[in-house]
This record gives sequence, structure tokens and C-alpha cells, in this order.
Amino acid sequence: MSRLRALLTLGAAGLLCGGCVAAAIPIVAGGSIAGKRILGRDKPEPAPQPVAAATSAPVAATPDDVAPTFATPEARALTAQLQASAAASAQGSAESAAASLQAYQSLWVYVERQVAARKAGGTVNGVVLAEGASLDAPRYVPCDAKPFAILFDLDESAGSDPDARYRRWFGDGSDQVSAVPGAVEGIDALRREGVQAIFTSARRPSDGKAAAALLGRLGFGELSPGKTLVLRGGDPAVAGDQVRRTVAAGYCVIAIVGDALGDFSDTFDAGDAARRPAAATETMVAPLWGAGWFLLPNPVRSTATPTTELPKE
Repeated sequence: MSRLRALLTLGAAGLLCGGCVAAAIPIVAGGSIAGKRILGRDKPEPAPQPVAAATSAPVAATPDDVAPTFATPEARALTAQLQASAAASAQGSAESAAASLQAYQSLWVYVERQVAARKAGGTVNGVVLAEGASLDAPRYVPCDAKPFAILFDLDESAGSDPDARYRRWFGDGSDQVSAVPGAVEGIDALRREGVQAIFTSARRPSDGKAAAALLGRLGFGELSPGKTLVLRGGDPAVAGDQVRRTVAAGYCVIAIVGDALGDFSDTFDAGDAARRPAAATETMVAPLWGAGWFLLPNPVRSTATPTTELPKE
């Protein structure tokens, strides 16, 4: 029954959308990422907002469906630049590079629709589950007039040892990491639209300086630990849901990007592991995939060989 409700919700969203493209976005539409930068339509990056307790009651929400703003001919002509960037930074197969580029361009098109909706006076919904919400009865932290933000998880899901060298970030230039294709260009474009990029990680706050230095060196700009770079590790670690709700208290979080289900809600990891697939596809949050929740490659990935055997330092 819950699966049927989810499918009906998704179907209704498609009807509301009219003839807009909601799933398979032609790669040319993402050319607006590179195009807006080169055409000089830059906008100032929004200032980090102070964290404040949410005052509005959580509301039930469904993904917004607004006709996408398609790229201009000039922007489409510049798609090659973004593709060249992907090829230059790709590690591994050409297919994985293309998949990463496609994923980040799909994120961009979705966010562009939300920005257009707010400019037109429409209502935009947040995608952070409110306290007490469940996957079968989701409620979301309301947006109100708060500035837009997107949460990007930085932790690679592969590997179980958080201290393995291939997952360490020293920030001194020795790190074997790279930005995934499309991530730097996509996040630059989001900022120019007035959307704040906030990075989260299970690393310890003491690693903030090194993590910020590494991200800056890879092209993600200057980040502020505790504001636009939130590290929740420690003894005890801060729960992911708590971090997401704290950010949502000061921002309208229109999208979450991660590579594991727990990056979107701790509920996925709290139940029976055997029910995990059904929790993702047969509950009332299923319509969020690709429409607020994006299971994408992390913006940064390790290029080192995974190992749990660390040499003495």
C-alpha cells in the first residue's frame, strides 16, 4: 500500500508538471552551467546565515514541479567547455566520468527550476525531514523566506575504516583526491544563482582547516568551518539528522546530495537492513529521488589505493 501511495504521489507530480522534462535531461541543457560563468551573469555568493531555531511548524511537502528554464543558444554552444573539464578531471572509466557529469547537470536543472519558482512568487519546499517524521509519513522543515542552500556529503561510502589513509585529508598538497566531473562547475553555477553550498562530513571538527584547504585547492572556493563546512565527528559524533535540521533552521534546503541512504535520513540506517531497499523505493519519500534528494558521486573522491594498514608516522 505504501508503495502504491508513493507511486500515486509521483504520478500526480508528473501531471502537475505538464510537459516538462523531469527525469532524462538532455546533456545540452546543462550547458547553462558553463555558459552563465563565461557570459558574465555572475551573482554574489550568499553570505552564510546564522543558525537559529526553526519557528515554523513542519509541513508536509512534495517536490515542486516548475517548467525548467532551458539554456540559451549561447550557453548551449559552450557545453563543450564543461565536457572538456569532465574529461580533464576524470579518473577511471569514461563511462563513470559521463555519469558524474550527467548527474550534476541534472541537479543544476532541478535547482534552476526552484530558483525560477521563487522568483515567480511560487512556493518552494524544503527536503530535510522534520523531527518526528518518518519515511511513510514524511514532514519537512519549512522554507518560509529563508535563503536557498544545498547539502553536499563529502564522505565516500566505500570502505569501513574511517581512519584509512585513502580517506584522510591532510590539506597539505599530499592528498590523493580529485573533484568529480561536473562538481566544481555545478557548484559555481549554484552559487551564482544565490544558492549556498554547504559541505558536511563525519570527520572531526579538528580536521576543518585541512578539509577547507583541500576543497579550496580543488576549486570549491573558500569555506568556513562550522558554517559552510560542517564536520560532525567526535565523541560522541553528532547525528546526521541533527546536522541537517540545524542547517535547515537557517536555510531553505532545496536539495541534498550524497552517495549513501544515510546521507538523506538516519532512518534508513536505523531499521532492519533487509528492509533497506524497500525503505528507499516503497515509502512516501520515493518521489524525492531526483527531485530534491540526489544520489550522486561525492564532490571529492579519493584516487589512492584503499588500505586499512597505515604505516607508522
